[in-house]
Amino acid sequence: MSALIEAAARLQAVLWRETEAAGTAALPMLQALMDEKREALSGLTLAGPPGNPAERAALRAMMAAAEENALVLGAVTDALDMVRERLRTDLADAANPGTYGPQGSPFPGPRRKPLRHTLAASLDSKA
Repeated sequence: MSALIEAAARLQAVLWRETEAAGTAALPMLQALMDEKREALSGLTLAGPPGNPAERAALRAMMAAAEENALVLGAVTDALDMVRERLRTDLADAANPGTYGPQGSPFPGPRRKPLRHTLAASLDSKA
């Protein structure tokens, strides 16, 4: 087996594992697989261009895995962005004195000093 076929197969295997990890939201594993993917890609680069039909077929299979990998990682990115925005909104609402302050408090009782909007801005920038 040529070096190119081996490198393409290695990268394809890493891409499949990364796709599976992304689909199950195994985020810590994604970091390790990203590093492994970088190494596999370096090996593919060093192998050079394809020289025969078997090498071209190995590259096509690897590219199909890369395409699916990109779609799944894009979906995970979109989902994480949505969670981040929802968290940012929820934190800003929680720190907004109009939402949970004395004038908007759902709890009866003595009036408390309202929170400042700077708290909401601070929470928003850290979210």
